[in-house]
Formats: sequence, C-alpha cells, structure tokens
Amino acid sequence: MSLIPLSEVMIWLENIERKTNNPAYMIDIASELKFSNMGYIGEWFLSCPDLSLAFRRINYGTSCLQSGTTFHGEQSGKMIKWCYNSSKAKGRARLHDSLRVAIMYMHALRYYMGEKYCPISVEISGPPCGKGKAEAFFGCNIQWNAPETKVWIDMAILVTGNKKEFSVTRPIMMSNLQLDDFLNMPQPQDTAKVMFELVSYARYYGRPNVDFVAKLIGLSRQQLQRRLHEYGWNFTVITSYVLCNLAIKYMMEGMKIADIATDLGYTNTQSFCKAFQKYRGVTPYEYQQKLLERSRH
Repeated sequence: MSLIPLSEVMIWLENIERKTNNPAYMIDIASELKFSNMGYIGEWFLSCPDLSLAFRRINYGTSCLQSGTTFHGEQSGKMIKWCYNSSKAKGRARLHDSLRVAIMYMHALRYYMGEKYCPISVEISGPPCGKGKAEAFFGCNIQWNAPETKVWIDMAILVTGNKKEFSVTRPIMMSNLQLDDFLNMPQPQDTAKVMFELVSYARYYGRPNVDFVAKLIGLSRQQLQRRLHEYGWNFTVITSYVLCNLAIKYMMEGMKIADIATDLGYTNTQSFCKAFQKYRGVTPYEYQQKLLERSRH
C-alpha cells in the first residue's frame, strides 16, 4: 500500500476518460467498486450487524483513508443524505470521483438491503454521462452538476439488520507493517507527514527530487524550499530520512539489500549503503543482521 497524492489521482481519472473515450467508464466498472474489495479494512466496514453502524463506520473509516475529504450524513425530514465531498477534485475528474464514491455507497446499501434496492435520489458532482447507464445502475433519478455527492435514502432502513454471519470478537488480521501504513495517513495541515509521503511517492519515478515534489503540490521549487526552511528542514535531509525508514521496512519484509537500493532509486548498492550508514550508524547489512537476530528470540 502506498499513499498517492490526490492531484495525481485526478490526473489519472481524466486520462482514463481520454484514453477510453468513455465518460461513463466508472459505471462500466461498477461491479469492482466495492468496499468488500478493499481487503481486511473493507470487510471491517461491512461486518456490522445493521446498516446504521456500517454507515457510521464507513464515514469515519474512509475519512481516515482519504484525507482532506468529508464523508457524512445529513438529515432532511425522514430522509438521510449520504454525502461525500472533495474540494481538491476539479474538472472532469470531479465527475469520475463523484461516481466512484456514489457507486461504493450503493454497493454498501445493497449489501444490507438486497441487490434490488434503489435509493430515493442521487446527486453527482459533474455533467450527465452514460446515456442512461447511471440511472439504470442506481435505479432512480440523478441530479447532475450537484455541489456534493449525495445518495438519498429513507432513514428507516438504517436499522435494517444483516442476516450474514458476523462476529464482534473476530480480530482483523493485520500485520504491524500494515498498521504502520494506516497510521502514516496525513491530514492536509500536517506539513511534516505530507512531505514525507510526497517524497515516498516520488521514489516510484526515480530518485526523489525537489522539482517533482513541488509540482505535486502546486508550488515552485523556490516556494517549496522556503516552506521547508520555515520548519528548519531541507529537501535532502527529508529525502534521506524517508528513504532510510523505507529501507528498514523492506528489510523487515525480507527484501535483499541490492533490491532495496534499486527500489529506492539509488544508482547502485554502494551509494545506498553509504547514505544508510550516515543516518543509522551501521551499514544496511549490519542493520538487517540485527533484525534477523532479534526475530529469532
């Protein structure tokens, strides 16, 4: 699992539409957009005895998984609007992002209510698309170009129980390393964590550099460096710190040192070893050996 900047996701969503020439591609892949396809965390979302608890768990849980967005409910008389909004989703990407979340909401509702369930109404943040495909999937009228994504449901269904077997004592099978991934999720105002995760993401495109990271958050090279300076940081130090921590994570997963060096964007194993020793006081081989010795006890 790797955290991806929302700005990159929005570019991907627009690129998919352009490459497929299909503005309704989210509807075509709707069968795959389920919380149950998210592994252990998705299973936890849907392990509640009734829809009301699942509604709350999904809102809180997805807010942690996708920072800077809102997942919440709004009451209007005897109706509840299941709402989602991301201020960072713009242009055509906003349409696809809105459809994505509305579809996932629908699968959760049908998990509890049955596959034939249809909401009262759906609001999508984007222009009409699909020539009736979306209306057919949701089974109701759609208000397009809405300010937020909303799925309208009757409040009475929230108490609907799920006949599927569940257990309040069954543990979520998650390793320490997987738990670290979730704890690393930064909020937008947490500059330190945001920077660490941006550097971590940048390594997939080679050795992280200041220009690439600055572009991810819409700043110039000079603006980013000034912002880092305000916290007493510089880009080189942050990059070395992040890569060093990632190296240790990979060691714990059993990766070979040479493979770690390549994965982290170093030109060769020697340069990686030199950088690691500078920040940890020992070579990667020595550090990995200590990990192995401690794991045997």
